[in-house]
Amino acid sequence: MSAKEPLVCEPEDQSTGRPATFIFLHGFGDDAEGIPLGLAQQFQFYHKLPYLRWLLPNAPRNQEASSTAWYMPKALPNALKPRVPGAEQNDETDPDDEPGILESCDTVDKLVRQETDRGIEPSRIVVGGFSQGCAVSLVWGLVGKERDNVAGVMPLSGYFPLADRIAALRKERGMSETPEKEKEKKKWFYAHGARDALVPRSLFIHGKEELGKWIDADRDLEEHLYEGMAHNTTNAELRDMLKWLSQVLPP
Repeated sequence: MSAKEPLVCEPEDQSTGRPATFIFLHGFGDDAEGIPLGLAQQFQFYHKLPYLRWLLPNAPRNQEASSTAWYMPKALPNALKPRVPGAEQNDETDPDDEPGILESCDTVDKLVRQETDRGIEPSRIVVGGFSQGCAVSLVWGLVGKERDNVAGVMPLSGYFPLADRIAALRKERGMSETPEKEKEKKKWFYAHGARDALVPRSLFIHGKEELGKWIDADRDLEEHLYEGMAHNTTNAELRDMLKWLSQVLPP
């Protein structure tokens, strides 16, 4: 089933800075009018980055998952999930939905190209996402065709799927199979809640380690683990997001 058209929050005041676009993907079961729109509205209500265009795509409805999804999700290690003796499942060790994730990465590439066709400089574009959108943005930042052209990637509250497949995927897509840390131009902002019960902090730590194999984390990665934050956003995270976005997309 095809997805709804992206939701767009146009810049509040285009005269205050050079045009820029933030492409932000929602999580599993959500849509552009959920957390992505909430973030855009908070920034615009407080007149932050008024030159920024928020492009909020919608995932299609996944019939198998009976929900909107960028790809078919798998179970994640979760200490809060009840274990029924004799009915354990191996979902946590199932492979990631590689075709679905790569199709979503292609969708992001298309959105970046659409923005550049509108006249937005690629270096004035940031790609990010929350939860499942975070997972897609992490993979896209390493295997997306437009990945080297944007200013930055902002994955929030999600895990890193296909981490052991990145080298092979890059080879299949005609990219270097080895890290080129010295050539990385874009910046990364990776954040998580310490009390996230849906995506445990161990997956965030693992994601940082895997990402660090491909980028110069000391130079290009800003990471945060927010104490007390669950699978959502907080004022502290919003302040750090604003500071980072202001640095990579200055007026």
